Amino acid sequence: MSSFLKKFQILKKKDMESNESFAPANRGQRDIREAHFSGLQQPSPQDPANQRTSQLLPLLVKPSPSPAVADAKKKTPAQPVVFPELVQRPTNHKATPGTSRPDDKHVNHSPVDVNLPKLYSKEKLRKVPTPPGKKKPEPALPLYPELTDDQFKYLWDPRKLQRGRSLKECLELMDEREVLDTILAHINQSLRRGSSSESRQLRRKSDLAAAQKTTVQPRPKTTPQEKIPLYRYFGVKLRDSRHKDVVSEYLHTLMGFAFYDEVDREGVSEAIGVIAFCHLSEILCVLRDYGHLMPQRKSVQQIPEELRNISEGYIRTALILCYGQAAMGAKPEDMLALVELMVSEILFQYRGTFKDEMLKKTFMRSVIMISKALLHIRKNDVHFPRKTELVICIIEVIEEEPLGSFAITILHQALVTVTCMTSLKPPVDSEVRSDLVSKSIKKVFSLPALKMTKLKAGSPTHPIQSQDFYQQTVSACHNMLTGLLSEAPNLESLQDILIHTNNWMDSQKSYERERAVRSTSHLLKFVSEHLDFDTSPEFSLLGHLVALLALHIADSVKEIGQVAAEAMYHLHYIIMSKMAKEIEKRHKNRKGNVVKWLREDFFISGPTVFYNNIAKVAQAFGEHLTSSQITDLVLKAIDNLMHEDKAISQAAGVLLSSFLEECGMDMEDLPMIVKEIYNHLPRINDPLTKEETLKAVCSLASKRLNGVVDILLECSVECDENVAEIWKALVSDPYANIKLIRPLLKRLQDEDPLSEVTFRRHSKSLMPIAATNALCLILSLPEASDALQNKFPHLLLALTTQIYFVLGSGRRGSKTLGQPTALSTTIQALKNLIACAGYIREYSILGMQGCWSMLADSDTFFEGVFHLARTLFAFTKVHIKITFKQANGYLRRTDPKERIVGMAFFTELLYHSEIGLFFVKQDILDVIREWMGQNCPLMRLFSIRGLGHLLQHPLEDEVLEPLLTPLINCAFDSDRNIARESFKSIQYMFQHLDVEEFGCAGTSLIPHLSKYLSDDDIELRRSAIILFGTLLKGVREVHRNNVTEDAFKSLVPLFIQLSDFATREAARSALRSCAVFMKWTNMPFDIYDYEKHDNITTTYLNICNYVIWNNKPHFPGMLAQMVEFLKSRNASHREAAAILIACSAQFMKPDVVSTADVENVFVALRELQGDCDVLVTSAAVQSIEEVYRHCGYRINPQLVPSQLMLMLKNSMSKPGFEARH
Repeated sequence: MSSFLKKFQILKKKDMESNESFAPANRGQRDIREAHFSGLQQPSPQDPANQRTSQLLPLLVKPSPSPAVADAKKKTPAQPVVFPELVQRPTNHKATPGTSRPDDKHVNHSPVDVNLPKLYSKEKLRKVPTPPGKKKPEPALPLYPELTDDQFKYLWDPRKLQRGRSLKECLELMDEREVLDTILAHINQSLRRGSSSESRQLRRKSDLAAAQKTTVQPRPKTTPQEKIPLYRYFGVKLRDSRHKDVVSEYLHTLMGFAFYDEVDREGVSEAIGVIAFCHLSEILCVLRDYGHLMPQRKSVQQIPEELRNISEGYIRTALILCYGQAAMGAKPEDMLALVELMVSEILFQYRGTFKDEMLKKTFMRSVIMISKALLHIRKNDVHFPRKTELVICIIEVIEEEPLGSFAITILHQALVTVTCMTSLKPPVDSEVRSDLVSKSIKKVFSLPALKMTKLKAGSPTHPIQSQDFYQQTVSACHNMLTGLLSEAPNLESLQDILIHTNNWMDSQKSYERERAVRSTSHLLKFVSEHLDFDTSPEFSLLGHLVALLALHIADSVKEIGQVAAEAMYHLHYIIMSKMAKEIEKRHKNRKGNVVKWLREDFFISGPTVFYNNIAKVAQAFGEHLTSSQITDLVLKAIDNLMHEDKAISQAAGVLLSSFLEECGMDMEDLPMIVKEIYNHLPRINDPLTKEETLKAVCSLASKRLNGVVDILLECSVECDENVAEIWKALVSDPYANIKLIRPLLKRLQDEDPLSEVTFRRHSKSLMPIAATNALCLILSLPEASDALQNKFPHLLLALTTQIYFVLGSGRRGSKTLGQPTALSTTIQALKNLIACAGYIREYSILGMQGCWSMLADSDTFFEGVFHLARTLFAFTKVHIKITFKQANGYLRRTDPKERIVGMAFFTELLYHSEIGLFFVKQDILDVIREWMGQNCPLMRLFSIRGLGHLLQHPLEDEVLEPLLTPLINCAFDSDRNIARESFKSIQYMFQHLDVEEFGCAGTSLIPHLSKYLSDDDIELRRSAIILFGTLLKGVREVHRNNVTEDAFKSLVPLFIQLSDFATREAARSALRSCAVFMKWTNMPFDIYDYEKHDNITTTYLNICNYVIWNNKPHFPGMLAQMVEFLKSRNASHREAAAILIACSAQFMKPDVVSTADVENVFVALRELQGDCDVLVTSAAVQSIEEVYRHCGYRINPQLVPSQLMLMLKNSMSKPGFEARH
């Protein structure tokens, strides 16, 4: 047995001993009260629930047999609630009517776990210090004029009233039990008397009859309206009792009447309220006994669940109502000490499984009464205990109410209850407040429209007052919101509420939008009118709220627009107060900007200042919003651009445009804003809205062009239709048109638009491709010509460089179905650039030259660049100077590809003589000399090529000498292209320098040139031949012997070149130089003049007759060279070699040419008989015949096939080769 039960039993024994003397005298009265509580009276038939529970209530309140009381108490498990030692239980030995004891079968039934605070002891309350010399005044008893004894004189038997004494004096002389029993007897007249076989019930019935005989003569049956004052009169009498045991005993009896019908429940609760002024602790003890012990009775447990729930609901309803009335009637100091216990008991009783409408109403009514009781204390530190839990219960009540219902009584009462509670501390937790607001406004805002309530008003199911009550409910919601706000008067609390009301402003139903806007306006007005409201916290919801109100200023419903404008007015007032307490004393906002909107402009216009003037909203709020608030506002405006209501969508466009123009510089989330506009643009159906949206982008670009350009490039690398629409708007905008090309050019070069320096490209960056696609579109627009200005040279080199990058990255093949490739787009952008800049004639010539196809191929790319640089400025020289400077700047770039393209333009532009007029030639030569020594082959190649172009223009000779040696060194390069350009440039160099003076520097190059004299590359071969003849003129005597051998080795290749149309003139000039170098003074000057003869054969016969005849020691070597030319891939060279052998066959004497050499020649010629070229075959046959004619006896017969031998024998009869030519 727990300590609590032991203590409880001791208290019970003491009570019974102390009250032993009262038991015999008052047994009849107690029996009467027990009869009252036994439930034998008929409950009120007006409530269906009463009819269903009329059979259950006697079982709930029927006392258990007295012999089992002790055993039941011993077996009853310990309750988790600690009863106060202050209050003692009734002293009679019999079980009181309200006491329930579990049966033996249910002894071990688990108790209900309820955590309730201990009651404060009155001893502790008496220890409150009082000022010395003063006696603590006793509070005066409340006076009830309507409950005087004279008002109830009919209750008393005149025979018992003493003459000469007043009724009050007579009642004071009467036993208090007799007085109380008399009142109870009259209350019991409306209750049905029942019979019982038990002797105790019979005894109670007789005692009750005896008591009634002492009363006045019978009166008509007491009506329900008369019962409540009678209950209250009973409460007054019991309040005045000074015997706590009597109070407890009659409280138990009184509670027995609370479970019959609503009138009795109301009467009992009001009596409890009267009694509580003096006996609050006793009341709480009795109420808790009923609340905790009765549900555990065996008789209750055996009732069917449905009926048991109804019965328990009656009990819980009565108890909750009594707690509320007790709080209202108690002394302030007593109630304050025990209010936590009362609230805990109310929560315990309410949290049952069954909650009907009456229980909910009673619960909220009790909470309201406790709230009022606490407010009457008039202390600043009064706290409402367990306030959050009560609010959570009310939230559940609200949540259970149906949506859109006309039955809003409970909803209205719930809102009023919360409003009452908000006047007391502590404030509701933010999470609970958020949940409360969310569910409350959901029920209130979704109520039927006012027109619907007018239609329903007066119908049988909806009384005439439903419309007024509906308005009261909406007002109650407003009061609840302001009440919650007054608990914690700061911006954080305001935002917690607005975050829920804001969502309803976007409702498609006009009446829901109107309620949301009105609620917001009501809240903002409340804040603006309270000077103690704390506006220091950050108002993070400001941007979103401004957007919502601004959008609904243009609402299609005029009333909503007007209310929204009024709300905006109050909001601006709050922001002004937040910025400074007095605008006159502070003309700058927190950003340091002077407030632009003067006070007169705001206050004179009044709340209508914003109506139909969204642009003014931006002026009023723009400078006061933080970057995050601006972002919230702009995002909200963007979301409404596709609104089905054109008024809202157009308002969103105006709002977006005006705010981006007003505070676009303060936005931090620029990428997100531009991307959202891009994503929403294709879904905007209204033309005016789309126009305003594009205007908004232009406004934003006017302040942050670089950022806007970057984000647009990221949004669509391919430049789809959506972003193309934005590009077109930017080009059409005067401000953006002027500055648009620069950031695009920077991104085309993969550079930061804000940076003035260049850096290495990121190999995986898509910015250059995106910029190319954008430029391809922009440059095709007519307005783009104004945007170009002096950016043409920059774009020319940048786009050409981009083509080079695309070729190198392999993006040529990254083509998807139906889409152009990156390469084709870049080339098209270059073509658009040239046409946009006005180079129409040059554009046509480049097309005819095949420049575009050259640029599209990596093998011919630089050939295309050369055509581009030469042709583009052939007629117009406007941009040539800036282009050359830009190309020079590219030479300092870190990326090698950019340097190469820059060098290609730099050197090819030297083709134009105007460059020498614009720039210092020596500076250009210094640049060329620097890059001639670089490791990059292309850089050396282009520098040599540029030098060649420059050498074709007039130059001072003395400045060229330092370049000669580097140039000759480049001629030794293994790269054939570098060698070719070097040969040509050296040739041009000696047009300015005296070859006899400076030619000795190239003497070492002569042997190197010999291997190019028969090269397959015509240009290279021709350049080598020309340079060979030129350098021979500068050989000095000390080097003559070394060069002579090289000169002899070059004779045969030069002879062969006389037959080639492309090189015959260069070969003839070189052979003449050789003759001069060899000092062949007796050789005819016209020996190399091929024009004088019909064919080359005659020329070769003349050459052989002189050169070979006079240089027989060198003939074997020359013959070997001829045999090598028989194997050449060039058919003309094979033919010339065969003819040359035929012409020199007469000199193949044994003392000059060995037999082996002769046989090698014959075999080589024999193999040419089957040559694919007819001319080669014919020349080979003639050469075989001549060789066999002069040297046939020296040729091994096995080397001559029989058929060939037969042919040769037949040809011997013909005249010789010399004779025929």
